[in-house]
Amino acid sequence: MLDIKNPLVWLIGIVALAVLWVLLRGRFDPEARARRRRDRSNRPVISRKRGPSVRLAVDVDKPNRNQKK
Repeated sequence: MLDIKNPLVWLIGIVALAVLWVLLRGRFDPEARARRRRDRSNRPVISRKRGPSVRLAVDVDKPNRNQKK
């Protein structure tokens, strides 16, 4: 299946591990985590709408909304 004595297998494996290590190092670095947290907290607010984003099953304040005329 895989020939361990083949140097090409070792070369591909080492390159794959190096790429994985670089990607994970950037993900778990404390400075990178702090930068991502700072970016998230400083994003612009998309909507300032007040109230629930979904219509409740029972509308207490507006009972005539769903009645037929």
